[in-house]
Amino acid sequence: MFVLPLPFTYLGAMAIWLVVLLGLFYALLRFRQICRTQGRRMWLANSGLSIAMLLAAVTAGELGFACFADFSDTFNITNVSKRWLVLHIDSEWNNVQVRDRNPLNKFVGPGQKRIIFVGDSFTAGHGIKNIDNRFTDRIAAWLEEKAPGKYVVSNYAEPGLEASMIEGKIKALFKEHYDVNMVVYVYNLNDIEGYAPKTIEQLQQINTAEPQNFLLRDTYLLNWLYFRYVQFKFAKGTDYFKSLASAYDGEPWKGTPEKPALRAKLTQLRRECAENNVDFRMVIFPFVQSLGKDDIFRDARAKIVGFCKAEKVPVLDLQPVLNEHTGEKLEVSRFDAHPNERAHAIAAEAIEKDLFSDLVAPPHP
Repeated sequence: MFVLPLPFTYLGAMAIWLVVLLGLFYALLRFRQICRTQGRRMWLANSGLSIAMLLAAVTAGELGFACFADFSDTFNITNVSKRWLVLHIDSEWNNVQVRDRNPLNKFVGPGQKRIIFVGDSFTAGHGIKNIDNRFTDRIAAWLEEKAPGKYVVSNYAEPGLEASMIEGKIKALFKEHYDVNMVVYVYNLNDIEGYAPKTIEQLQQINTAEPQNFLLRDTYLLNWLYFRYVQFKFAKGTDYFKSLASAYDGEPWKGTPEKPALRAKLTQLRRECAENNVDFRMVIFPFVQSLGKDDIFRDARAKIVGFCKAEKVPVLDLQPVLNEHTGEKLEVSRFDAHPNERAHAIAAEAIEKDLFSDLVAPPHP
């Protein structure tokens, strides 16, 4: 697939570099000819040509990568992944700047009910090129088949959101008097980060690693290789996931009277939905790269489920469902740990069966 367009500054710099490289080749070939006719040492000319050919090979790889690479990465830090986001998510933004082919109008049609999914990049479909393959769009198609014209499904997710931001977005919809009948919060286990400064500090090792050298900053292949190295260092040198799991045992989850935290924010979101006569439900979407391994988030998920039961919030933990498919590839790629199309399909089927079955049940006589 040809991915262009590329930035004009990149194309201009590359055009200048290609002219310089061709000039270098020409000069070295002339120099080699002179060395041969005048009996000078050939190794100087041959060494120069070898270096020029190496530069040409790197340039060809860079150009090919820049023109054809079209994939995302976990942290969306490489130039290739940033372009992927522009091509496949930003280009599908609707009127409220979220990835949904349908506009989020204030009112729905007579007799219709609106279901709004909120969450982060897992729900927005990071790494999913075809929007129809997201679990929210699969569910929308399923509801339309089972109850034609009755439900309007909106994906109101945005990469990078955590619990307090999500509560704010939903509160704003209520304040603007949007028609909303159900809110489904697709909870990611890192949504506690806004209350856990240690995990944020650890992630900043990657987010603040922007190179200063233009060869690493403004290219595609070299930039991608540089951040692969940064990510490798991050994985070896931090206990991010352990810190994230332990956050559920302390103040980030429990909070204090002076400083409420995640549990209080979820309670606030549930209360705001109740005050607006909106059905509130939750889905817990685990890290798919950790399936089948030591489950360090078992207690964290148990706390979320326990909260939902105490607050009478219908909840679905997708971990047991996805664990049945650990032999399958459920990540987008080796470099992007977001759930892929297969994981979204499994999640959609589980939500339809275990969380939404009452929406299509025949009415009681």
